Amino acid sequence: MERTMTDKQMQFIAWLITTATDKCQSMDEVRKMNEEIRKHSAGLTKEETEPDK
Repeated sequence: MERTMTDKQMQFIAWLITTATDKCQSMDEVRKMNEEIRKHSAGLTKEETEPDK
């Protein structure tokens, strides 16, 4: 099975990210949003990276 993304899929991802960051009020919020996007794109969520309490 090939895992190449189509142009349509890439366009959707770009739209999704820009829509999310457009809602940010400051560059600090954009950076926090980018940090979350990076975590999820790496397959990790905050819950998965925090030690058990």
